[in-house]
Amino acid sequence: MNRRFFLRTLVATTMFANQSAKALLLSGHGDVIISIYPGTGAKEIDLQLFKIYTQPMATALASTMGKKVYAEPYRSFSLIESVISNNRTDILFVPPIVAIHAMQYGYQPLVRVRDLATGMLVRRKGQTVTSIGITEPDSWLGAMGQNVIAERKLATSAMLQTVKTQDAVAFLLEQKAVQAGVLRTEKANRMIATGEYEAWYPLPASPDFTVLIHDKLAASYAESVRKTLLSLPAAAVDSLQKAIHVPVNQFVSCGKQDYAVLAQAIGVKL
Repeated sequence: MNRRFFLRTLVATTMFANQSAKALLLSGHGDVIISIYPGTGAKEIDLQLFKIYTQPMATALASTMGKKVYAEPYRSFSLIESVISNNRTDILFVPPIVAIHAMQYGYQPLVRVRDLATGMLVRRKGQTVTSIGITEPDSWLGAMGQNVIAERKLATSAMLQTVKTQDAVAFLLEQKAVQAGVLRTEKANRMIATGEYEAWYPLPASPDFTVLIHDKLAASYAESVRKTLLSLPAAAVDSLQKAIHVPVNQFVSCGKQDYAVLAQAIGVKL
């Protein structure tokens, strides 16, 4: 992250934190905070652009709920984790690993993006695997990848090279710094299509990005929020897509039971 972007982010994060303290519906202030964590794989987005991209969804929810709705961005897993564990947000739109964390702190899933999260381990053809590129364990790829690697006894922890994004994993593969890597299906298929790589092991599929609401607000707002997101206009979905690195396409209903496989993989009891 360059210095100018960092300073803009720091100032804006402080502004959003102050706004959140004043607006949080859970604390009785009357307005709504929806916290959005684009995930470790997302590109850096200027916060003003983020506001523009998420505003159509916020506007639709505001109309339904009869409240002002503020979209609040987070780019750090530790920060969004703290917000969740301290119940400092009303609604969440987060990756599946974070969604499971939120379920431990009183949030319930309402809808998810239509396409499931899928991925695989790929390896360079004709080479013995002595190192594997993988994303951080707080990402879906990192968590599911480590689970498959451990279950299949494919590598020791010392053989794993951990990086922030799957683009970085792909770079390690291309530079021949690792012989295998954990990638989302779309990225994996593009690399396999070059003829240099082959599918090794698939990752179990799971729900992807998810919208959750706090239990204390569910009786009054859960169904209206769900219905609004299920019928979100295409223009609003297209705008939101610019802030999220996985396909949004449309939302579908979901429940806690849909996350059982992923929860088991990361050692969490729902």
